[in-house]
Amino acid sequence: MPKPVPWDWARPRLLPLLAGPYLDADEDPPVRGVSELGCAIVYGVAVGAAFPLVDAGIAERWECSADQIHRVALANLEARASKLPTTTVRGGTLSGRIIRMVDRDVAWASSLLLVADELKRLFGSEDQVFGVPGRSVLISLPLTTPSEIVAHILIDLELGQTWPLMLDPFVLMEGRLYWDTGDDGEDDDVWQDTK
Repeated sequence: MPKPVPWDWARPRLLPLLAGPYLDADEDPPVRGVSELGCAIVYGVAVGAAFPLVDAGIAERWECSADQIHRVALANLEARASKLPTTTVRGGTLSGRIIRMVDRDVAWASSLLLVADELKRLFGSEDQVFGVPGRSVLISLPLTTPSEIVAHILIDLELGQTWPLMLDPFVLMEGRLYWDTGDDGEDDDVWQDTK
């Protein structure tokens, strides 16, 4: 974050953000955490549509631990997400597939994956696959969508992002959200077993 900001000002603006595959360029790395889903998160202060990241130096000046920052950011996210109307989710088609997405006026759309109850309120609780090409884009496809089509759509959308997240899909199955990393082969294409 370029300039230190007071904790009292930053606190209500603090949000958890899914972390992309970027290495630290500065001497002071951002404060990081791991979500319940297993993916890395960073913390940003919402300033319009921008999110200057909280780094270790800022956290030290605020006299806040990473755990305190996480709790405040998650509570803020839950509060913001609960105010989104269901009309925030738009429908459409991509590559001939029916999709639903949040991408307008929600600069932190991908973070909705961190608040599963609000995610289900907005997108429904039916089984589905979620992709996050960038911080401000969250896309949902039916669970029956072949994995190669999901990959094609997400890669296509990532190419249009300045800072793509490049994360494997997330899957909502039987009311529970999973991050389908496919690292061990057992969870690979977890939604394909349902066909």
